[in-house]
Amino acid sequence: MLLIGGKVYEFQPMPTIHFGHFKPLAYVLNPKVASTHTLNFLFYVNHGYRYYNPHIIYRSATAKVTLRGPEFDPADLSLYMRLAPETFTIVRDPLRRFISGFLSKILSEDDVEMEGFRDLLTSLHEVDLSPEADPARSCVAFARWVAAQEDQWLIDPHFRPQHMNLGIGSRFSIDTVLRIEDRDAILAYYGRWIGEEKAKWFLGLRFNEQTKYKSDELVSDELVALVREIYRKDYELFYR
Repeated sequence: MLLIGGKVYEFQPMPTIHFGHFKPLAYVLNPKVASTHTLNFLFYVNHGYRYYNPHIIYRSATAKVTLRGPEFDPADLSLYMRLAPETFTIVRDPLRRFISGFLSKILSEDDVEMEGFRDLLTSLHEVDLSPEADPARSCVAFARWVAAQEDQWLIDPHFRPQHMNLGIGSRFSIDTVLRIEDRDAILAYYGRWIGEEKAKWFLGLRFNEQTKYKSDELVSDELVALVREIYRKDYELFYR
């Protein structure tokens, strides 16, 4: 907690904020909601061309500036304050986000950074990630594990409730929250920064698509009920 002027302020986690070096626009990170695409859009706004490898932009310390709370790098914070950027983010239907995250981060072996997490889930928590696994049953098993976590801040950001990733209700506020399903709204927002035609072209680009499984095949009544419970506040805030 903080003590300011004799008044106690409870600690409030800050979201992860990305912005470029030149333009007054900042993206509040929300994983598994076209975040790779959005980071590349942010780069395009600043430079007028695409980043040379769209998938490693996350790891670049120079393609964008990143603020991670609660302690910010003074130089990065100074640049942020000087730019005074408009802030935006994108949210996604919680069920679709959860299934997408499960397929790309849990069931798939493509993300090496998730290896330890996958080992934990399948070795200690009975989540079948074997090649013979039934994806629908494994997804439900994983959802049960997520639902059982008492402290949601300890959940990986790809599966943490979106309002927590975005710091909704904290001392930080976001100017514009877009829904990924509302393509027209995203097109209009992108168009403000790069023009309508380039915005249409950019939205036509595809990043990190998985084609091995069909998402609809994982949907079940039990999964829907679990997701509704885990992400109750996300539904209330973004998908009433």
